[in-house]
Amino acid sequence: MKKTLHYLRPAATVGSLALFAYVLRRAGVATILDSARALGAGFAWLILLSGLRHALRTAAWHASIEPGTPRPALLTLFGLRLLGEGLNVATPAGPLLGESAKAWTASRWMPASSSASSVLIENLIYGLAAGLFVLSGAIILLVAISPHPGLGSWIFIACLFASLPVAWTLLRRGTPSIARLLDCLPPGSRVTRFLEPYKTQIESVEAEVYRFFRARRAAFLGILGLELLTNFTGLAEAYLVLKVTTPHASLLTCYLVEATNRLVQLFLPFVPLGLGVEEGAAAGTLKSLGYSVSQGVALAVLRRARTVFWSGIGLLLAAHYLGAGRPLREGTQYETAHS
Repeated sequence: MKKTLHYLRPAATVGSLALFAYVLRRAGVATILDSARALGAGFAWLILLSGLRHALRTAAWHASIEPGTPRPALLTLFGLRLLGEGLNVATPAGPLLGESAKAWTASRWMPASSSASSVLIENLIYGLAAGLFVLSGAIILLVAISPHPGLGSWIFIACLFASLPVAWTLLRRGTPSIARLLDCLPPGSRVTRFLEPYKTQIESVEAEVYRFFRARRAAFLGILGLELLTNFTGLAEAYLVLKVTTPHASLLTCYLVEATNRLVQLFLPFVPLGLGVEEGAAAGTLKSLGYSVSQGVALAVLRRARTVFWSGIGLLLAAHYLGAGRPLREGTQYETAHS
């Protein structure tokens, strides 16, 4: 498995670069530069909208922490979120590295189990919100675009809806599935030897996650609302770009483009910067809606500018925090939930 991943990561990187070069050539560099000039000062709005997205997810992460638990101030959490985002998009390891580094760094201000569980809870609810957004996009596409959607399409949508209560029930029941999985690993294997020293901490994190979904229903709904709002910042970005770079732009088009973008990010999180994949998805979606391929590629490339901006800040913060080592303990660095 390790050897497979060793070859898979470079292959994914090379493949994404090749796809990016292909769609860029297909669209034409001159067209993209014209779109960038047309957007002009709108780049600042792109950065602000994406900053709002990071702020909303920071607030969701803050709300995921158990009340009464020491935690960093919101501005520090915002910086730690950018740290994780920078590693997420800049490395083939993606969220495996970025989210782990974010949790590890946050444990300088709070208990390690609370840090890991809050990161996991926030990401689970974000995934649910993104799934709901994609699902709503699929329904809108069937109703508004397809004149006679087939029975198979509606069955697929129904199955997706049915899976949501199943996932909620499993989380509410709190069955220790990770602990059972660890017990099923072959004794003496490399994975078992690696995880054995952390088994207690893993079980503690899993227990905290289940406790959240059992006991904090109001917090769950609030966080879900914040995560849903993050999708609409992306919709606003798409509308801003298309409004100034195309003869016509509709909210419906932007909704479908953003739903496709979320789908790509959910299922292909290990492609560095989403190179090629996001451009191809945007181009394909817009082409199916009557736009040109170049307009879709230009949209994705222009939005990538704000990703590079915030990821660059995140990588600088990663160098600062990870280079500083672990060790802030109790004292003035802590902010209690009631301060």
